[in-house]
Amino acid sequence: MRLLIVLHQFYPEFSGGTERVALNLARGAQRAGHHVRVLACAVNRGDSFGVACAGLPAARDTVYQGVPVTLLPRTLLPATADYSLDIAPELVDPLAQWMRSERFDLVHVMHTMRMGTAVLAAQRCGLPYLLTLTDFFLPCARINLVDLDNRLCDGPRAGEQCAIRCRAAPWDRESLLSRHALARNLLASASLLVAPSEFVAARYRAAFPGCSVRVVPHGIDLLALGAGDDDPPRRAGEGPLVLGYVGAIHAQKGLDVLLRAFAKVQAPQLRLRVIGGFYGPRAYHDDIRALASADLRVELLGQLAAGDVLRAVRGLDLLCLPSRVPETFSLALHEAAALGVPALVSNLGAPGDLLSRTGGGQAVAAGDV
Repeated sequence: MRLLIVLHQFYPEFSGGTERVALNLARGAQRAGHHVRVLACAVNRGDSFGVACAGLPAARDTVYQGVPVTLLPRTLLPATADYSLDIAPELVDPLAQWMRSERFDLVHVMHTMRMGTAVLAAQRCGLPYLLTLTDFFLPCARINLVDLDNRLCDGPRAGEQCAIRCRAAPWDRESLLSRHALARNLLASASLLVAPSEFVAARYRAAFPGCSVRVVPHGIDLLALGAGDDDPPRRAGEGPLVLGYVGAIHAQKGLDVLLRAFAKVQAPQLRLRVIGGFYGPRAYHDDIRALASADLRVELLGQLAAGDVLRAVRGLDLLCLPSRVPETFSLALHEAAALGVPALVSNLGAPGDLLSRTGGGQAVAAGDV
């Protein structure tokens, strides 16, 4: 089978959970004998990488860890595509022609942010597409089901709730209702809808009555997890007690909450390792760096390659996920569990649900230091 995986961004520019899931899927499909290519958006990379894509002007072809990747420059797509489902009409036909020339059999859409144009191109050339609902971008323009006042939202109610609680420039009531209708059509046109957790599936079913969603948890790369089997195991009582944070560094993920809570525990044997890249407003980045530099026990490791993330998780005594918004799955949590590392998570979303059912850690109130 010739498989095209579509998502909003990819390695090495971004390394969040969705990117790691997509990479795992691509590798797994390759091992099963399938031809795989990733189509994503290059947000800030310019044209100084890879080679020009022969069948798609302005796009760049590259390879990441053995996976062929085609990247569309962000400048080709609407400025509004980070929060809307707007498309680039002039790009639809070239994309459809490229998909035909590559003879893809199936498109697996991992995220629709910035990629509405690609989805329309797949529809135009008659390609079936599978849609994995990795977050709440389709029902929620703010992505995380949290309104402008940082209150949890129980759903869009056909866009009417959005118009009441999240109407701010550039949105008005009509555009929010239109966005919801477009999202419904995109979901209805998919051959299959998959959610990584029942938490996500339930909210999509409520937001789009009548849509059928199958729960298929994201897989973890067991071969990669076993790559460090020769590493000496950590033993309780030996050396410092190491806590870890794995994920993108922006306000919604709540790293500042963890840093403030960590600072209150004056125990010299504790360490905190932070793994992830900075995204979003620079002011928040500055706050995080200030909090980290004030505590010599904290180490900012930055954005790591997927294999290095797993090696770092293997060396933790406790994984911490302090998210302020409902998480849909958390690949890091499942990888940590497979490695025998317990977790402390916020009580929002799928991670808290998982720990309440299976043990392996504890959920605490989000934002509580």
